[in-house]
Amino acid sequence: MNDLVRATFLSTVASMRDEVQRMPLDRWNESVFRYSFCRHLSHASPDVRQFVECNRIDLVLHRGEEKAFVEFKFYLHQPRFNPYTGDRSGFKGGPSPQNLTEFRKCVDRLHDRQSTHGLSKYVVLVYADPVSAAGTGKAYSVHYDDYRHPRGEVSLELLEATGPDCSAENRLMASLFTVH
Repeated sequence: MNDLVRATFLSTVASMRDEVQRMPLDRWNESVFRYSFCRHLSHASPDVRQFVECNRIDLVLHRGEEKAFVEFKFYLHQPRFNPYTGDRSGFKGGPSPQNLTEFRKCVDRLHDRQSTHGLSKYVVLVYADPVSAAGTGKAYSVHYDDYRHPRGEVSLELLEATGPDCSAENRLMASLFTVH
């Protein structure tokens, strides 16, 4: 399952680079990315059964005796727009201690789920910072570029990382971790 999840992650990120040319990054979210991942997975391996939002897990995969739990985290500085003019008026949300706490809880919940023979656990982390946020401390990269989980018994192993992919507006990073 490891090779399949890894290959699917890489193909999803590669297609995302093409897609953002037509569909800008500010129109993406976690659900859109997960859909793209599931679509790529179904093309690569149609025999894998996929269960979306299964028992509070973003994606559960079954293939024979192999199983995988996959959590997705997708963080962007979502722009705000004036509904009458369409002009950009700053950002909503953004990096905060709340996002970091949410990510840590996600990893903890996945780690604490019962392990069984043939089960793998993954976290897909995608985030983008505006180029203008570089060096300001108001960037997701401050929290996630070199993420270390605070609970010593939780191990995150980086399987794949892509980026930074930079456009005129954003610096995009994507990482695939296994959780032990």
